[in-house]
Amino acid sequence: MVEYRPIAPSQDDRFERIRQYAFHPADGPHERGTTERSGPGDQYGLFAGEQLRAICLEYSFDARLRGDWIELGGLGTVATAPEHRQQGHARQLLRGAVQSFASTSVPLVALWPFETAFYRQFGWATANKETRYECDPEALVGIGDGVGCFAAVEPDEWRSLREVNLAAGEGETMSRKRSETWWRRRIFTKWGDERRHVYRYDRDGSPAGYVVHSVSDGHLEVDSLGAVDHDAYREVLSFLGNHRAQIDRIAFERTAESELFDLVTDPSAVDCAVTPGPMIRVTDAASALETVPYPDGVTSSVTLSISDPLVAANDGIVRLDVTDGDGNVEQAPDETPEAHISIGTLSGLVVGSHDTETAVRAGGLSTEGPDVRQRLDRLFPPERVYLREYF
Repeated sequence: MVEYRPIAPSQDDRFERIRQYAFHPADGPHERGTTERSGPGDQYGLFAGEQLRAICLEYSFDARLRGDWIELGGLGTVATAPEHRQQGHARQLLRGAVQSFASTSVPLVALWPFETAFYRQFGWATANKETRYECDPEALVGIGDGVGCFAAVEPDEWRSLREVNLAAGEGETMSRKRSETWWRRRIFTKWGDERRHVYRYDRDGSPAGYVVHSVSDGHLEVDSLGAVDHDAYREVLSFLGNHRAQIDRIAFERTAESELFDLVTDPSAVDCAVTPGPMIRVTDAASALETVPYPDGVTSSVTLSISDPLVAANDGIVRLDVTDGDGNVEQAPDETPEAHISIGTLSGLVVGSHDTETAVRAGGLSTEGPDVRQRLDRLFPPERVYLREYF
């Protein structure tokens, strides 16, 4: 028997050994006594007695969901010790994490997959796609009008970037508030003490944008950027272009709907690739359906048969009643379901990653007639979803 539970400080070396072997095997074995619990996230693991076999980090964020702020769970550093792989521990670890979040009424948990298909089999759905752009700096020169100024900022100035970050995420489901620890340990630094370059853009005496980046071998990698409006975003792009004297290539990521091709003079000078991004999952179906903010004035109901390959408690038939935008869920085992839906597809509908037509085409949703789809469309209209944080 194995148990999912928090990792005590006495197991820090074991946690770090598993983490390092999974993500940095070329660095060699972990040196005992070098672990420091200074970053965000709580260490959890799968234990057989006192033997730690698999690990993860649990995070808690304040994130937007359809315009409201909710508590969003985050899952990272998922790894199994090599000597205990192929024994079903990943499934047991993920189940334990989902149930852990559900027990504290966290309705959704997000993660960044090493492989989308791996987590999809356990009920996670892609929250949003990302477009990765790469170009010579010359392609970005002159996009802005040269209004305002840029200056390097230090970790103690993190508050000056906070409002910019919140404004950049306005109207985006899954955008989140960053804590001071997150700014210091995950924005200004990279996974520890390796500092990144952080520059703030000021306009009319107030912060209006920022860019966080790393440089290696003539390649500039943007780790994070934000702007309060489109004009500020153009100035940030121009600032990156002004690195042409020392940089050969610039790379950054935006949502799949980014307008970069419309902003540059020569779109053919920009390479782009659209890839699956972070993934999202409902922890407790009833809790999630009661947490989601429904459109104002909507009154409707639907009976759903939910299937969950990981958490048996989510399997079954529920009735969702929405009155004036507020949802109520009751178990309805004796009712005839109007729709059959997988937990992954439900997760995508909750956050607005896709509409019902897309869900039906993908095979995660079947309904008893067009009226049911119309009701689901009214309850779960698509959203602009963009989880900017990597963890």
